[in-house]
Amino acid sequence: MDISESLERILRREAIVADLFYVVFLDRFPEVRRFFENVDLKRQAVLLSMALKVIEQHYLGGYLAADLYLKYLGTKHHQIGIPAALYPMFRDALLITLERFHGADWDELLAQQWKAAIDFATETMLEGYEQPYHV
Repeated sequence: MDISESLERILRREAIVADLFYVVFLDRFPEVRRFFENVDLKRQAVLLSMALKVIEQHYLGGYLAADLYLKYLGTKHHQIGIPAALYPMFRDALLITLERFHGADWDELLAQQWKAAIDFATETMLEGYEQPYHV
């Protein structure tokens, strides 16, 4: 299985993946909970699914739209006060979630692809975080 096949499987069961992600993220990193007070987690689930699509597209194709969206997302995170120091926690929680979701189909190659994709997306977001990007 590669990252594209993984994403297809995730999108067929995106609600389960999103629910699992937020359980893992908020449980493993309690310091992030304050950023989710009064946040609609159903809406966040949709945003997570969209982010996974953008992460995969950015990783595989370097699409300009994905690049611009990620920079804009970094700017938005900066504006609402989400510290960039939380990005590695997000990555780690997402990788744990994806491993649990895929079970026996998760292997080292898939883990490497998702980690590289998330790290590449994070680097792009940080560009928008450090130098505000406006659409």
